[in-house]
Amino acid sequence: MVNNLKSGVFLYEPEPAAGVDINFYRLKSESGIVGKPNPEMYTNIACFGDNFMAAKRPDWVSVSANGPSLRTNKRYNLRWDVVCMTNPEAREYNLKIIAESAKTTPGISISSQHFADQGFCTCPRCIEKQRKSGLSWVDWRAKTVTDFLAEVKEIVPDKPLYVNILPDPLLGRTRFGYDFDAMADYTDYFVIPMFSKAYPTPWYWETIARGFKSVLKKPFFVNFYVRGPNETWDTVAPANQIMTVATRVARQGVDGIIFLAEKAEYIHEFQRRAVADTKTREFLKGHGGDEVLELFNCWEKMQKA
Repeated sequence: MVNNLKSGVFLYEPEPAAGVDINFYRLKSESGIVGKPNPEMYTNIACFGDNFMAAKRPDWVSVSANGPSLRTNKRYNLRWDVVCMTNPEAREYNLKIIAESAKTTPGISISSQHFADQGFCTCPRCIEKQRKSGLSWVDWRAKTVTDFLAEVKEIVPDKPLYVNILPDPLLGRTRFGYDFDAMADYTDYFVIPMFSKAYPTPWYWETIARGFKSVLKKPFFVNFYVRGPNETWDTVAPANQIMTVATRVARQGVDGIIFLAEKAEYIHEFQRRAVADTKTREFLKGHGGDEVLELFNCWEKMQKA
């Protein structure tokens, strides 16, 4: 839509939205419910974040000295339940979904393909695998995450692969097993979710983007929250906050911006609100994120057509 900055949407329903370069369908979100691929949309698959399988197969759930990786564990900031990524059944289950989706869709995006957080997983299988590896705990976890990504790339060799990584550029290796340099060998793009129901302080999000810009060796997108499931327009950030944070983060050199919404209808409403907010668009001139302002201009032309 604009010269260099790419735009996209993450949607929970398989109906694409107009006005962006790439549509991602969340075929398998962290809810664990699996949909059907839309050949017109890139496919996003949440791997080990899986509420459904964690409930169906509690023996799959990742564990730590501070309890299981469940949303009920208040010792961690877990937004979903997490199954152990060394579980061969869980790995095969997710790889099969990825492989089937890659047959029909133009690209693949994966998320939650990592350990739940620092301290996971201490199940007997993980402890034995780490012991046999001869690696330190942190190095073994990083190799485990990278090896899974290598398996994904092997079954998605000829299509773009987007890998979502949680927004911690400093402690990502210790917490989740991210080896950014090693992962760069297998991913085409990184995606950084910057989800919030309010964006009153863009400076913090700019800082995260600046950190990732300094360490990632592949292009990266940032992902902003517009309106997810079970939300209303009153419970999410107003359009002017999303417009502002997108413009401010863009000037840090990100390669693309993605907007998350439950359905295309919500993206189109956000676009209408952004176009109508001429005051914010005028204010954002000169901030250094002109490509986002150009995107708003494209939406305006689209609506007038």
